[in-house]
Amino acid sequence: METLDREKRERLILSALTERRVAVEEETRHLRSELVELTRRETELRDEILALDAILGALPQPPKENEAPSLFVRAPVPPPAPVAAQVPKKRRRKGSRREQMLPKLRSKFGAGVFGVEDVTDALLADEPGERRKAYFAAWSLCRDLAEDGVTVVVSEEGTGKRLRRTYRFAAEASAAP
Repeated sequence: METLDREKRERLILSALTERRVAVEEETRHLRSELVELTRRETELRDEILALDAILGALPQPPKENEAPSLFVRAPVPPPAPVAAQVPKKRRRKGSRREQMLPKLRSKFGAGVFGVEDVTDALLADEPGERRKAYFAAWSLCRDLAEDGVTVVVSEEGTGKRLRRTYRFAAEASAAP
């Protein structure tokens, strides 16, 4: 009797192990087919990403409002606008330093040559204060007068941020009252 039970037990164990092996093989087959499908889908998605990157790379990207321009990438140069179509900028308020200083500068320098340092000295003589702020105001005033054609650049020394210009009043501007 004992041998019967033993044989029956061995058959049951063998049957259970065989069923488990078949189940594991079936699950392995299913996982392999799923893996093949996922690999194929991954390849499709990578191709789509490459296509989207190519499209995005071709589009110009506007600079972010809160981001400084990169020091390594040159900004695209816009095409030059026609000279006749340009409208002069009007960014000054009435009663600005320009209206205040223009007669004083004309009387002080007349037909002579002057630089930003000379205008800075004139500003500080008129209103004592911090030289750095006066220099910036003088630089802005000289730049505005040159942009508007009231003064002309006589000479330039240096390069880049160290560029020093000397100005004189334009002939038609000095002839006008």
